[in-house]
Amino acid sequence: MTTPADDDRIHEVEQAITKSRRYQTVAPATVRRLARAALVASRGDLPDAVKRTKRGLHEIYGAFLPPSPPNYTALLRQLSSAVDAGDDEAVRAALRRAMSVHISTRERLPHLEEFYREIFRHLPRPDTLRDLACGLNPLAAPWMGLPAETVYIASDIDARLMGFVDAALTTLGVPHRTNVADLLEDRLDEPADVTLLLKTLPCLETQQRGSGWEVIDIVNSPIIVVTFPTKSLGQRSKGMFQNYSQSFESQATERSCRIQRLEIGSELIYVIQK
Repeated sequence: MTTPADDDRIHEVEQAITKSRRYQTVAPATVRRLARAALVASRGDLPDAVKRTKRGLHEIYGAFLPPSPPNYTALLRQLSSAVDAGDDEAVRAALRRAMSVHISTRERLPHLEEFYREIFRHLPRPDTLRDLACGLNPLAAPWMGLPAETVYIASDIDARLMGFVDAALTTLGVPHRTNVADLLEDRLDEPADVTLLLKTLPCLETQQRGSGWEVIDIVNSPIIVVTFPTKSLGQRSKGMFQNYSQSFESQATERSCRIQRLEIGSELIYVIQK
């Protein structure tokens, strides 16, 4: 429980963060949670708490995007032009360009068709697909082979990014809902036939140990697709495959979950049936 004085200092950190062009569109709940932890770690030192909060935001968000915010307006214009022209090849090229601005989806581009073909080959076709901490992954919808009526429910912590995702899915004619959400703060009990948690658990564990499986346990889906990167952002393996696979499979066994493991490109994939 925080005191009024604590709340004032948290607010000061939040104000400093929102002045940063890089982080001003991040969900307030995320900034507040990181600011609260940073003030504890810095023993109330405000400048240090601001630095720690920015460092935390970089680890879970900023490291995956360019130093300056992407030009989503130009990317959407290119996509709209391709859709209006009825040129499927140009549409996919525009989507690939857009996905390349986010490291997580850029790493997946060389294997995009195989990635979704192999995942959805093992799944029933969903009426609802939920994509948590989605980044720009919803732009891969044309590669997923989803039924035209499938509703794509996407969320992430960045309001600017989610505005672009919403506009892009509208342009593509994909039934969808989008919102800004923090997986450690907001409710996750909305039902969906399939939920995607792609490269998300390591970021959750960075913020709160044990939170990855807590989210999996709460998510209201019979099928959850979880993936892990097998290389760092610098493209070094660092034993990541072994570390993630051993830890994850041990936890799955304890919970009696049925899992299927795949590896495509630099991504370790688990299809979980709860």
